[in-house]
Amino acid sequence: MNTIHSFKEHAITFQTAETQDMILAAKHLCHDVYLEVGFIKTPYDNRIVPYEHDNSSSYLVALDSKGEVVGTVRLKHRAPFQTMEIWKDNLYTPCSKLISDAIAGNSSEIGALAVRKDFRGKQVSCGLYKAAYIHSLSSNVDYAIISMDAMALHSMQALGWNVIKIGDPMYYFGSLTVPGIMPVNEQPDHIAYCDLKTHELLVA
Repeated sequence: MNTIHSFKEHAITFQTAETQDMILAAKHLCHDVYLEVGFIKTPYDNRIVPYEHDNSSSYLVALDSKGEVVGTVRLKHRAPFQTMEIWKDNLYTPCSKLISDAIAGNSSEIGALAVRKDFRGKQVSCGLYKAAYIHSLSSNVDYAIISMDAMALHSMQALGWNVIKIGDPMYYFGSLTVPGIMPVNEQPDHIAYCDLKTHELLVA
């Protein structure tokens, strides 16, 4: 699996978490943020939200100037995908072929995004989604499956992201959430490279 070694944007470095310490920091951040905002009601052991498909997942992280993890997003690299399991009874019939192609093809699922409270509103979430997109491009992924807050999805689409809604919104992890599929090779060029002069992209 190819990895994003790093790119910088708004004084934040985005990269793949490649050490166990960094992966653990990403999991702890996700747990703490989910607890803080009410997505989970009680703490889990070891400050880790259980996820049965963790062995086939990787974590992208946002690092501040001190190298501390201030944001994270998880990528799951092959089926089964949690989004499809949760929305199985609420998927749009006209999207059946697209959904089948995504499940059978070279796809990843983008999930478990969290940003530390003092860095929210600083484009960290957008940078993490951009990192996930660049990671998908470098890994020749055809489809990125995503379930995200309805307002956040609306904001992404307003920025030009091509995300196809594949099911009815449902309340999931504390917010109205929409399932979608992002055709990786059908995104406008500016999604990844609009700020090329401000960051360095190194892909293995």
